[in-house]
Amino acid sequence: MISKQKKISFLEKAKKELKAYPTVAIASNASLPSKQYNLVMKKTRGQVEFLFGRHTLLTRALEESRPETKPLLEYLGNGGVLVLSSLPAFKLFRLFKQNKSKTAAKPGAKAPFDIVVPAGDTNLAPGPVLTELKQAKIEAKIQGPKVVIAKDALVAKKGEVIVDAVAKILSKLGIEPMDAGVEVKAVWDDGLVYKAEVLDVDEAALVARLQQAHSQAVNLAVFAGVLNETTVPLVIAKAVREAMAIQKIVDSKSAAPVKGEPAVEPAAEPVQETQPQESEAPTEQPAQ
Repeated sequence: MISKQKKISFLEKAKKELKAYPTVAIASNASLPSKQYNLVMKKTRGQVEFLFGRHTLLTRALEESRPETKPLLEYLGNGGVLVLSSLPAFKLFRLFKQNKSKTAAKPGAKAPFDIVVPAGDTNLAPGPVLTELKQAKIEAKIQGPKVVIAKDALVAKKGEVIVDAVAKILSKLGIEPMDAGVEVKAVWDDGLVYKAEVLDVDEAALVARLQQAHSQAVNLAVFAGVLNETTVPLVIAKAVREAMAIQKIVDSKSAAPVKGEPAVEPAAEPVQETQPQESEAPTEQPAQ
């Protein structure tokens, strides 16, 4: 039971901190192992502040100090905490996403992706484990002192609930398919509430799409004759290529003979005619 004085002290501190940061988020640390929790706290120190408390107290602090962020309250569920930061929404979400760590699967958890146990040697010794592998629908055999998995085995599809037999054998094989970390549910930033599914952006894919869109836009502008500092060099280069192509066609046409007619020999240069010099008429010899 929290005393009235402690509640008042908590509210005063919480309201003061809420007013000091522009960005407010609702996150969940439900079922987060203490090891991973301490790791997250260490890696995010100096960039975020956490407000832990009863939901009634967190709700009251939010309503009294930052009423504009009230839409966030619908995301304050199990294990919910307030996260305060000066980072914009997308950077705040990425901060927590990048600081998740791998952990073992627990029975009842949903597979985040298709979980496949690869074929090959294991460090498992022959014995009852063969039965456990069979229960998890993994084909295995004994080879020397080790247990060998005969072929790749899909033990849980994305979104499926991980059953107890699968969770146990994954743990024994050292496969940790789950991400452990603080889950950001929603972020209030500059008057807007961003849900987690909006904030979870594949940055590499986004950059690739933007690059493709830019390339297509420039290409369209060049062929449409839109002139600016980007397109002018490309338009000039295009014009030069086209002019050179036309010149080649013209040169080839002028050099080729007309179909059906003999090739015309190039005319020889005229030879200048020389007039013969008049010879003197022979003189008659007088008769002797």
